[in-house]
Amino acid sequence: GAKAGQLARAAAAVLGGGGGGKDDLAQGGGSDVSAIGDALTAVRQALDS
Repeated sequence: GAKAGQLARAAAAVLGGGGGGKDDLAQGGGSDVSAIGDALTAVRQALDS
């Protein structure tokens, strides 16, 4: 199954930041807000793999 920390890291990396957490709760952030669409795509890809 998907782990929240891995998904947060995937999204935040695209945004130029970082993220992490536990399997069921995580947070992340970054400074490149213009890449939010790409960050969501990265999460979708992580869920599909």
